[in-house]
Amino acid sequence: MKPGRQFVVLSAIAIAGAVFVRPGDLLPAAARFIAPLFAQQTPPPETETALPSYVPGSHSLLSGEAPASAATPQAAPPATAEPVAAELPAAPGGMGDTLPHYSAALSAESIPLGGDGGEPDAAPKRPSVVTQIEPIVPPGGGPSIGGQAPPLPAPVIPAKELFGAAKKASPLAARAIGSYSRGCLAGAVALPVDGPAWQAMRLSRNRNWGHPKLVSLVEQLATESQKIDGWPGLLVGDIAQPRGGPMLTGHASHQIGLDADVWLTPMPNRRLTNKEREDISATSMLDSTDIAVDPKIFNEGHVKLIKRAASYPQVERVLVHPAIKKALCNAAGTDRKWLGKVRPIGGHYYHFHIRMGCPPGFAGCVPQKAPTGEDGCTKEVDDWLVRLTPPKTPPPPRPPGYKPPPPKPPLVMAQLPQECTAVLESGPDGIAVPPQAKVNIKVTVRTPAALRPHLKKFKSAVAKQ
Repeated sequence: MKPGRQFVVLSAIAIAGAVFVRPGDLLPAAARFIAPLFAQQTPPPETETALPSYVPGSHSLLSGEAPASAATPQAAPPATAEPVAAELPAAPGGMGDTLPHYSAALSAESIPLGGDGGEPDAAPKRPSVVTQIEPIVPPGGGPSIGGQAPPLPAPVIPAKELFGAAKKASPLAARAIGSYSRGCLAGAVALPVDGPAWQAMRLSRNRNWGHPKLVSLVEQLATESQKIDGWPGLLVGDIAQPRGGPMLTGHASHQIGLDADVWLTPMPNRRLTNKEREDISATSMLDSTDIAVDPKIFNEGHVKLIKRAASYPQVERVLVHPAIKKALCNAAGTDRKWLGKVRPIGGHYYHFHIRMGCPPGFAGCVPQKAPTGEDGCTKEVDDWLVRLTPPKTPPPPRPPGYKPPPPKPPLVMAQLPQECTAVLESGPDGIAVPPQAKVNIKVTVRTPAALRPHLKKFKSAVAKQ
């Protein structure tokens, strides 16, 4: 199919969803509309290739090698959504008597407008439309032309279920692969649950793993803040899973082992029990307004701790609640250079988030845009506080028949770097990736207004179904 033709068709589908065409009318029509365009693009059969080789001792992950399953595929979990399947017509020019099936689904997604990305509430968002088209090839080929199509389940296997099942790190060279919110981690090391100046929290989550350079940084921050600044010690929250990747709950980032959450609650002068580490709640730094810090809780020790974290050259971001950012701006005095790394973000009122930059010399790690160097203490933080100010009047009621937008579809393996399959499957404790977990085509249309001339034709096609 020609790229221009595919772009117009998929864009038109996205626009139709954006103008509230009923899903019951849109999805069957979309499937029939798309199917002929893919009729001559039969996916190649699955082929087995070897995992990227690693040598005991060096454990190097080789770039560019195609990952594949090293074990018998596991049974897929039940589908979380059932897309509409459409039987394909005969291919023009003759393609034999079998064809693949395709399923089409339409869902809404929020696209961040700026901000630091990776966090669910990083910045205000606007709606967008996502079209997902998944080719499904049944065992033994497709159905006969003109015959009855057998039922073809389209299981959705989120990548978080595979990465969440990994209990140990991959036996590969340490490497952050992909971006902070779409990637994985090879060769992770675990932060010891107890150290001379830190204790790891929420041990049942098994998220105290990170890139060796980040784990070393957390230990350095704990030790130096205790010896130099008089901070009692760090309570460390989530870092990453043993092999990184999307988490079963919580964060959108923390996927490549370069993010760490540090509680603003000081470490007690005793070793916490495992139960206490699960049950103790972190202390909020906010007062009753939720848009300013409580001066009885947030103090000079917190300022010194966050300043020290931001002072390390390998740290690119320190994410805090906008009210905490405002308090830091007021307390910084004349030394304000470090404030440029401290970024306001919603939700971080009981902890701060350290984000390291990509380690130098490691290809495949996707860096963020570097900070501008401005302290961010004027319009940026003030705008955040205005957005977070509770409204004086309750919001208007929803209109009759209102339906909330569908949830954002979870990430699948095909949306992560190809090497993440090798990271999951490597070593004796690897997790086999089923073939159906690797299939996904996702098209996101961010500017539907520019494509509205195509809308009338598509809506007419929908109406005729």
